Amino acid sequence: MCGRPTYDPDKKERPWSRGVLEGRQVLICPICQIERPDWTDALDRCETCGSTRLSIMLGEVICRQCGQARAGKPDEGRLAQR
Repeated sequence: MCGRPTYDPDKKERPWSRGVLEGRQVLICPICQIERPDWTDALDRCETCGSTRLSIMLGEVICRQCGQARAGKPDEGRLAQR
């Protein structure tokens, strides 16, 4: 989200989080997670369950909460039963 180069955080630091933003997988750095408490508001959501726990695999957006999948482009249809 911020464009910082990725790095391996210290074990005591918060880890990087991943999400989907505008149909693309992104990493959210530990600093942004702390400084922007509303960072999840910008992420894409599952159209079925509303979760932001999305990832992209083989061109599909997969909800890690309910297992629904849809095409990788955000404007191509609703999530379909896998």
